[in-house]
Amino acid sequence: MSGQRPARDRRRTGRLASLLLLASLLVVAWGVGPVLPPAPELRIDPDLGVPIGESLRSLATAASPVMDGQIEPAWAQAPVLVAPLHYGLHGDEPAGDLELRSLHDADRVYFLARWPAGEPGGEPDVWRNLATVHWRLVDPGQVSGESTGSQGLACTVGCHTATASGAGQLVGIRSETIPPGLDEDLSAGGGWSAGEWLLEWSRPRISASPYDQNLTDPGQRYRFFVKLFLGQQGRPDPVSDVHELSLEQ
Repeated sequence: MSGQRPARDRRRTGRLASLLLLASLLVVAWGVGPVLPPAPELRIDPDLGVPIGESLRSLATAASPVMDGQIEPAWAQAPVLVAPLHYGLHGDEPAGDLELRSLHDADRVYFLARWPAGEPGGEPDVWRNLATVHWRLVDPGQVSGESTGSQGLACTVGCHTATASGAGQLVGIRSETIPPGLDEDLSAGGGWSAGEWLLEWSRPRISASPYDQNLTDPGQRYRFFVKLFLGQQGRPDPVSDVHELSLEQ
């Protein structure tokens, strides 16, 4: 029996050394803290000098929603982009959030926007700009200028601008280009109800206007930002960072 004691002692010593090593590693890890993944690289829009935020992922759908201001089941599959707003394009004072979703089929791209807001004021029958989605055209040389026979400047911006009444009813959403070249009504629905605005609209993937941007390339990222027209005294209107629409399956 006495010959077995040294072996048992060696095993006990080995276990004790392992425990001490584990304890040392835990102390070191506790002192260093958790290893965090590197922060994503901040990208800046080269034209506007503002951050580029998360992408709006537009998924392909076989059940195209109706633009009536009602949230159909098809919208449940669309990823939600929560776009933080701030007062002024280059401001940093928070101005709430705006939710965006997008779907597309072979012919059209669909959008859903909603954000909290107090009850609309003003004259019920007076129309005013409510919100605009401000698109940067990817390649202005391909949508205007000499390629269209225009003698004017190439269009560089396309806007989807929503107009509403003082009673909280959506009048419509128009698609326009700057400089002028496109001005047409889009299929749209929605309005204000129960403390929020909800807008639904769509546009053709291939525009009938040579001044507009086609949305056909899954490899392209179409940049935009959103502006709300609040008209608060002494404050610029709320604006989002720049975001990118991507067409996905």
